[in-house]
Amino acid sequence: MKPLVKRCAVYTRKSTEEGLEQDFNTLDAQREACLAYIASQIAEGWTALPDLYDDGGYSGGNIERPALQKLLADIKAGKINTVVVYKIDRLTRSLMDFSKLVEIFDQYGVTFVSITQSFNTTTSMGRLTLNVLLSFAQFEREVIGERVRDKVAASKKKGIWLGGHNPVGYERINKTLIPKKVEIPFVTMIYERYLALGSVKSLMLELRKKNIVSPTWVSSKGKKHGGNLYSRGALYAILSNPVYIGKIQHKGQVYDGLHEAIISQDLWDRTQAKLKENRVSHSIQRKQHGLLTGKLFDHEGTLYSPMHTNKAGKRYRYYVSQNLAQYRNHPKGLLARLPASEIEDLVRKTICDQFLKPETIATMLDIDATKNYDTIVHISTHWKNIDIDSIIRAAIQKIVLSQDALKVVLNRPTLASVLRQEFDINLPDVFVDFTFTTPYITSRTKNGAIMIDGIHEKLSKNDPFNRPEHEIQNWVRGVAWRDMYFGGKTLDEIATLEKTDSRYVARLINESLTIA
Repeated sequence: MKPLVKRCAVYTRKSTEEGLEQDFNTLDAQREACLAYIASQIAEGWTALPDLYDDGGYSGGNIERPALQKLLADIKAGKINTVVVYKIDRLTRSLMDFSKLVEIFDQYGVTFVSITQSFNTTTSMGRLTLNVLLSFAQFEREVIGERVRDKVAASKKKGIWLGGHNPVGYERINKTLIPKKVEIPFVTMIYERYLALGSVKSLMLELRKKNIVSPTWVSSKGKKHGGNLYSRGALYAILSNPVYIGKIQHKGQVYDGLHEAIISQDLWDRTQAKLKENRVSHSIQRKQHGLLTGKLFDHEGTLYSPMHTNKAGKRYRYYVSQNLAQYRNHPKGLLARLPASEIEDLVRKTICDQFLKPETIATMLDIDATKNYDTIVHISTHWKNIDIDSIIRAAIQKIVLSQDALKVVLNRPTLASVLRQEFDINLPDVFVDFTFTTPYITSRTKNGAIMIDGIHEKLSKNDPFNRPEHEIQNWVRGVAWRDMYFGGKTLDEIATLEKTDSRYVARLINESLTIA
């Protein structure tokens, strides 16, 4: 009887890229040995697939490797019956990752063979042997990691630069940092302009306005880097890197370096003092958390973050789009800066509205209105005793802002838990989020302040009374002033009579003409 064909995939791996440029490297050697083993099993129906699954320069500490991911995809597609490797540690050095891979192999009926280590994954003894071998492989990997970390720490203590991207202002010659004279004035300018402007953000804007980009350089592999506009993170890295005063930093410790400093100690100290001062003020600002912190997004998924400003001794709070903070384009029709109290009050009212009607409560909690009538009535009667802010903080998962509506996503399990504690009632567990929308409008007052108000859904948008209270008042004034104007009084006379500005009178009269 002719044996069934077993499609075999050969997987190879090397942790570093050293030597891979050779015509015959370790990956080729692993593959040839595996192919020879497959050829010896031809009587059993084994045949090697032509696809290459080679991971050169990838650690065995995780499974995020391109060739391995391609191998797993082909296994799931039913293209492979057997995976062949030279040694088990070529597949992975992690016991946890190996367990995941074995589960995938078992799920799709794939066998695993290491040609230098004889075992059978279909038996308990074979699995035990695999786990023992893999435990030693993981141990070896961890020991190697410890040795490397110890070597790095010892080298840093001696002030030796161990590589990575060259700091701006330096070049690397014979594994040593050497000041790059053409870039030293630029580094000095960065420090001096930061002290003059007072913030990294202002420095970034100035550099971008002048179209100043990072220096370009080519890596040992011929890849070009740099030539980009400076971000705040990149500038902060320059301003806080002790390499510029001849130091080497490692895990919070600073050691004397073997390279030459390119800025003065005085300039460094003044810069660090300013950075520390700004960090303190920012940390104080971050503590002023808004009610909707981390919950408010626009329809493109961009977060609004809480901020505040002080004017004439009064604090004004806002939620500011990260598009504005990061100087990106903002969606049309949306405010990039929302008045915090206005949007928070609208959300509070929206949540309170959900507790007004029994049928709304039943829908929100996903319970039967008839069977749970007493519970629903109890909630609707006593909901005013609930701390609405605590519900918002705990149960609201996300609020999505569009041009004329808010979409509120409630976490039902959390909401049920809060209500159980507040009212000491039994509520079933529900694991699906509850989403509802509420319309809103934005407008500006006479002094330019932004107002955000909800709209009753059943009212027509053309209804003059379907508007915020201050707009209704302005409309009433406009109608009265319109009658006075058409009665023969001039704009100046009306303004004098009402103790206001004639342009304001004209605007309200014009607005009254556009409203039915």
